[in-house]
Amino acid sequence: MRISRIKLPFVRILILVVLFSMPGITVHAQHQDEARTTITSWLEEGAGLFGPDADPAAVIEFYGKKQLGIEYVGGLLDENPVETLVVTLEGSDCVLYVENSYALALTTLQGSRSWDRFTENLKLLRYRDGKIDGYNSRLHYFSDWMKTNQEKGLIEVLHQETGLPVVNQVQFMSANRDAYPRLAESDSLFYLIATREAQLRSHTMYYIPTEKIPEYEKNWKTGDLLGFVSTIDGLDIAHTALVHRDGDRLGFYHASTVGEVMKDPKTIYEYTRDRRNVKGVVVARPLFQDN
Repeated sequence: MRISRIKLPFVRILILVVLFSMPGITVHAQHQDEARTTITSWLEEGAGLFGPDADPAAVIEFYGKKQLGIEYVGGLLDENPVETLVVTLEGSDCVLYVENSYALALTTLQGSRSWDRFTENLKLLRYRDGKIDGYNSRLHYFSDWMKTNQEKGLIEVLHQETGLPVVNQVQFMSANRDAYPRLAESDSLFYLIATREAQLRSHTMYYIPTEKIPEYEKNWKTGDLLGFVSTIDGLDIAHTALVHRDGDRLGFYHASTVGEVMKDPKTIYEYTRDRRNVKGVVVARPLFQDN
């Protein structure tokens, strides 16, 4: 879940103003040409390195590494009063990082180097039906992101075993309505979000508790999507990342809330063990089918 303007210990709120530019696409006004130029150049480079039959793990890691050093900025998707597709390289949060990496890799594995194809893939991942239809069409909770994109055939959520604990049932947004300007201002939007939360509470998602990570991590590989499960009531996922395997060592890339997109020095187990606000992980595997 992307959290905006909520004062929690693990969230740094930096307000970054974004303006409407191309139809349906938002990037920073001063850097919109740079963002498109950079992303297009990455796609050109990726097309030269990888064919449609390339190892998906190598492709997603390639694009994940391209974003290293981008500053962490929270709330980027919530600055516009009208819901549009935010595309920027001037800042990132943990979910934007995962989405950009996947959408870029998916574009390359579809045999395309097109900016338009990339933005369509980004919409496909970020919005419930792959179309922008207001604030409620965005997948605000990462468990909803995983559930919905699994239904689309884009990912497989791993280790959904009944013996494992269950991810928190969501109600965080409706319980903290005043922290979300659009919900605070609109009763209809608030009702739609609360209705979606109720629907999600009927869906069970299992997670791997911290102490069991060493038992399960042998099954994970570079490019898998990682959700760190929250300890906060009503909140499902506190943070997201991309798995990086180096032999037997399981690390990860992420947009760190204390700085920038980085390859974390800790393993997945060490990071989860040392964070008071997380209690385990959910792992999903990109399927990279042609769409």
